[in-house]
Amino acid sequence: MQRMSIARAMMHDPQVLFLDEPSVGLDPQTRLLLWEIIREYNQKGRTILLTTHNMEEADTLCQRLAIIDHGRIIASGTPQELKASIPGGYLLRLRFGKQSPSLRQRLGTLPVVTEVRSTDDSAVDLYASRGGALIPEIVNVSAGLGTELLDVHISEPSLENLFLHHTGRSLRE
Repeated sequence: MQRMSIARAMMHDPQVLFLDEPSVGLDPQTRLLLWEIIREYNQKGRTILLTTHNMEEADTLCQRLAIIDHGRIIASGTPQELKASIPGGYLLRLRFGKQSPSLRQRLGTLPVVTEVRSTDDSAVDLYASRGGALIPEIVNVSAGLGTELLDVHISEPSLENLFLHHTGRSLRE
């Protein structure tokens, strides 16, 4: 059904094509084929306005983006500009046995860390200019304060991280 809707929209070769969540419900092969069709249509000089919750889709297909949260534009620009605008770029989601203001303060003093946010009683989001190489320093800080580091998740600069940075919460449907 989704493929048929897109084919009908393109049938009359409009100068501006509006696509709302075009890859929802598509299997991975069909999604990639659709992305290639969208790119080719755009290369013919057509403008495509695409709405999507899929940050990978936005990053892959769009030349300019506006990220909207609760009806308000929170960031806009090219995908590269937006990813470069994230303080530090890398997001390290850390979970400790317990956390404290002194732990957050000490993590914030690490040389490549640009921001530290508490997400709950045991979790911290740390924005930094590097990822994995920072882990030994984090372990040393937590051990020095008698706090056990339980889990680490590292994300490279991405549009999803940009959304998390601006909203302070996870993506939602």
